[in-house]
Amino acid sequence: MSTKRRQSSYSAEEPFEFVDYTSVSNFERLVTHIEETLYSWGIKDGSFGIFSDEQISAAKAALSNPTAEEYTRKEVLSVDDDTFSFTYHCQPTVIESNNAPPLAADHFYQFQYNQYHPLHRWTGQSRLLILKLANDSIKKKILLGTRSSIENHQAKQLISACAIAFQNTGCSVPVFTPVGQERHKMFLGYMLTTSNMDHPLNETETRFNMTIISPPSTLSCLDELKYLFMQKQNALRETYGKVDYDDKDVWTTAVYTYDLKNWFENNWKQWPEAPDTASERPSISRGFSDDFGQTSQKLLDDTENMLPFGSYNDPLRSLTLSALFPFWQDGLYDDAQSTNMDALTAKQWVLSREFAPANQQRADLSNIIEQIIGSWIKDPCNSEYLAPYDEDNDESANDRAMLLRNLFLANNPRSTSSSASGSMADSTGGSRSGDEQVTVVKSDQIEEVLNNLFSRNKMPLYNNKAGKEDQKEMLDTKKLVLKFKASSSVPYGSFFWNLLLFAIKALANGNTNPNSRRQHFADFMGFFRIVWTEVLRKIRWHWENLEPIPGVSPYLYDDDNDEDHNCTDPKKKKILGIDLRFNILHQKLSMVNCCIYRQRQSNSPQSGKGTSSKEQTIQDNTRRSNLNNEGPGQSKKQTRSSVIDDSDSTEEFFDTVEDVEGSINIVQRPVDEELEEPGSAHPLSESYVRLPFVAMFNNEEAEAAAIKDPNRAEGQLCEHTEGLKLLKTGEPLQVPVTQDPGFMTEDMVKEQAEAFENMGSSDRATLKRAQLQSRQLYSDMQAFKAANPHACLEDFVRWHSPRDWIVPEGSKNEEGHLSKRMSEPNNIWQELWNCSHRIPCSRQSPLFNIYTEAEKALFFLETTSVHELFSTMLPTLGLIAYDTLVNHPVVEHSRPVTDELQELRDVLIHFPWDDLRFGKKTIESITFQIREVESMMCNAISLLRKLPRQYDLVDRLLLSEQTIVQEGQERSAVFQLFKNDDGIISKPSSREYVLYSSCNDLVSPEKCLPMRQYALVKDNEVRIVDLHTVDTIYS
Repeated sequence: MSTKRRQSSYSAEEPFEFVDYTSVSNFERLVTHIEETLYSWGIKDGSFGIFSDEQISAAKAALSNPTAEEYTRKEVLSVDDDTFSFTYHCQPTVIESNNAPPLAADHFYQFQYNQYHPLHRWTGQSRLLILKLANDSIKKKILLGTRSSIENHQAKQLISACAIAFQNTGCSVPVFTPVGQERHKMFLGYMLTTSNMDHPLNETETRFNMTIISPPSTLSCLDELKYLFMQKQNALRETYGKVDYDDKDVWTTAVYTYDLKNWFENNWKQWPEAPDTASERPSISRGFSDDFGQTSQKLLDDTENMLPFGSYNDPLRSLTLSALFPFWQDGLYDDAQSTNMDALTAKQWVLSREFAPANQQRADLSNIIEQIIGSWIKDPCNSEYLAPYDEDNDESANDRAMLLRNLFLANNPRSTSSSASGSMADSTGGSRSGDEQVTVVKSDQIEEVLNNLFSRNKMPLYNNKAGKEDQKEMLDTKKLVLKFKASSSVPYGSFFWNLLLFAIKALANGNTNPNSRRQHFADFMGFFRIVWTEVLRKIRWHWENLEPIPGVSPYLYDDDNDEDHNCTDPKKKKILGIDLRFNILHQKLSMVNCCIYRQRQSNSPQSGKGTSSKEQTIQDNTRRSNLNNEGPGQSKKQTRSSVIDDSDSTEEFFDTVEDVEGSINIVQRPVDEELEEPGSAHPLSESYVRLPFVAMFNNEEAEAAAIKDPNRAEGQLCEHTEGLKLLKTGEPLQVPVTQDPGFMTEDMVKEQAEAFENMGSSDRATLKRAQLQSRQLYSDMQAFKAANPHACLEDFVRWHSPRDWIVPEGSKNEEGHLSKRMSEPNNIWQELWNCSHRIPCSRQSPLFNIYTEAEKALFFLETTSVHELFSTMLPTLGLIAYDTLVNHPVVEHSRPVTDELQELRDVLIHFPWDDLRFGKKTIESITFQIREVESMMCNAISLLRKLPRQYDLVDRLLLSEQTIVQEGQERSAVFQLFKNDDGIISKPSSREYVLYSSCNDLVSPEKCLPMRQYALVKDNEVRIVDLHTVDTIYS
């Protein structure tokens, strides 16, 4: 019955406390903490958790150079006043399956000492746990600081806690705890194994014990170690009531280790020279060149033109040879008096290498690139430089937060403050910028750059062989240049390429000390500013003296930069022109060089005024005009194909007014008004691209230059190669000498297109635009009339545009007729032919003003600041770094190096260079990949110096820490490396033995309780690690 008494407010709010008086020991708390940690790592029910095979494969794909830290997890367990360190270790070594018995671990030699815990090798376990007491408090460090040993009962107590936790979680990873003196690195261990997860009686426990014996000891030979193992085995058998002994159940394996420490060499990067006498090369099926003699000499020839790369010191620290004796029962012996076990009698050799960690290897080339970019960004003369990082400008999620911005735009309008080079050079070899910064350089460095740059007989940069088809289809640098975004780079080995290369090389070669080199490259822009000033002076001198500029091919699509223009074979003739595939700087310099060549041709004795490039096209009888609707966006077509080639082509021809109505009408002033004011200047006359305007073809100047005699012929080059005859007289058709078309850079093409659009879409504008585009055609008609006095329009079309001359099937050429478009009465060709005079090429007004256009191009270069120059050359800087690496001979012999270069090539192609120029991206992704290539190349070079011509062996060592040495030349090369002065391999630095017995007759045939004894014999110790297994039913 409930009471109706009202409760007081105090009693209603009275707190209640529940107290658990159950006692929990620190041992139980430790077990609980261990279980929680195992579950957090996923180590349960026989799984390896975070270090499972799947997780390791994913980690290897994500990490380029994984270290032991990436494969280690650590937790701190606090129980009362004690703190324990619980660590999960994994060594991701690929173990080859060899059907070895359980727990035999005969692959123990594959585990390395250098980075990972030595227990991996001693026990043969790839994954293990270590639980130890941590003295992390100040009190413990003071009280226990001098105590460096762990009592045996303490270690057993920790093992017992782990055993309980393993039973509860199903953990199958062995656990170890240190015992004894810390300096001895002794451990006790425990492992729980279950052969059938559904049957709890199939569990077995494995115990690990360790012993260290100081030499001299009788246990330093195999026979004594085997006797000790048999004694332990007999004791175990007596425990299970087995008195008989089967010596055939004992198996032995051994590994003899020979260490070779690397020696210091100043010239370790030098490519090893080939032997004097020819010898057989190893058969390499992967397609790489094995011509070691040629490639060894190649580096000697090209060293002067290579930038420094790689680490300063040899990255190889040591090589280790392991002589393996697989499991055997009889045949080999090793006692105190004699032995037949050494490196030469071993059945298998395993070679291991140790390189310096990647973070300890300096990368010279990538450091130079970073310092140059930093100098460009931080140079005080760059008025567009904004120092503080602004995250609103960041468009690179992967770059570091401390991104420096440079918003210098290469296409910004030039200010009047930009001088010829953006700086002032004085006689003292210094440069003064806007912030009064003075750069002091050596005059011989400037002279070195200028001499190399303007030398007519300079050596080629490299013998680039990386583009051969038999080398994994890797693109060479020349082809890589064309993979870049259009108008972003310069041709391989061209003038601006050499300018940047020689400037970098001058600073690199002049400062061999790394610290001094770093200081000089930090002020690279100051040095480059002075060089640019002197280069501009040299360029103007070449123009004024009509001396061709080296390194600038004046020919279209001349990837070889061949300046030989005296070729007599018409099929191999090259065409003067500007290649629009490359950036504006190269185009402007090409304009100057083309003008030099054109002027030299005009001044030559065999060439009169207005002589065209018909020496290039003696057999070309078909004239092509730039009168189609693509004319404004392309340079003049500079080839004249043969009749046969023209007839097979699929190009469109000569419709000058086609698609004109599609132009955008953005002009405000009608063209009619312009044409009605002949005295006023045409609005295009002041354009950067001067567009000649011909208001009337029939002018007095043309009439004065025309041939008066109707039967007189002038300006004939040769007869038509196809034997064409004039339709009216039957005379042979003469190919005339015609004017060469002009040259146009990309900005000129764009400006001309804009000017045509601004003319409007009226009928008068259309006619005017057609006249402007028809100047080349009009000039060719006049030259044709002068060479063929009795010709008609049909004759001209047969020569100039064969596809517009329709010949019925089965008829002769003379029986053809004009095409439909040519027959229209208002066709521009009809009008031009009717108003054209008979004027030979030598008396025509020039279509292209050489002097004016060359001066415009020079003005463009002279008003380009050094910062604008360098920002435009950023892609070329990446290409120069790539070219330095790809041309080393080691690339032709190492597949891993080739693969790294493939990745660098892809990074360069897809890198957003404009974002780098505008401060939205850093160079980090490129320098990182360059550093990877440098490291791989240096490792390959170092190994090949020790193992000459063993390309397959070196490739395997580059990809893995150890590899099996194949019989034959590989084994001979390794022997030559490890042999001593007496011609034999010296005493091993360590000997390791493993004795194993399955003991499958102790309990039942389906359950074995293996025993294993590992022994490490060294000069200063003998370490024995015992493993024995017990059935949980009897334990």
